[in-house]
Amino acid sequence: MLIRDEIFSVEKYLNDLDEGLMSYDEYKKMVVDAVPERLRKYAEAAVMYDIRVLPMISGMEQLLIKLKKDGFKLYITSNMNERHAKQMREHKIAKYFDDMIFSAEIKKRKPYKEFFNAAFDKFGVKAEDCIFIDDLEENVIGAKACGIRGFVFKGDAKETERFIYNVC
Repeated sequence: MLIRDEIFSVEKYLNDLDEGLMSYDEYKKMVVDAVPERLRKYAEAAVMYDIRVLPMISGMEQLLIKLKKDGFKLYITSNMNERHAKQMREHKIAKYFDDMIFSAEIKKRKPYKEFFNAAFDKFGVKAEDCIFIDDLEENVIGAKACGIRGFVFKGDAKETERFIYNVC
């Protein structure tokens, strides 16, 4: 619990890390230094996880294939540090997406309108033509405030598919 709480502390680290205001090395040092000596090697190992080895959510690859076949343009918009953004571009899921934008690279993060405006500009899309899917309700609320239809993802690919095809 202590290591998890340190690694994923938005208040202490992640907002600055995800906005590119802190280097990954600075983040790693702060997390490791925050836990007792006996846990430091475990904290360092946990901090160094590689996104490329994370498994895909059940049913998600099939949904992405269907969406691409049906002509959808797909984009990743993520609050993510530069290290993990690079890994995401190398993840097997990347081949299904037309483009990606990451908070650390643009120094803005969801749920703020500046993040969404940067995504509109980069992808050449309008808010009213988009569907935004995110696992955090606050990010979906931010997207809706920008005029985007939004859906809170709860891990169910079929439920997500129903939402997409019902609003399009």
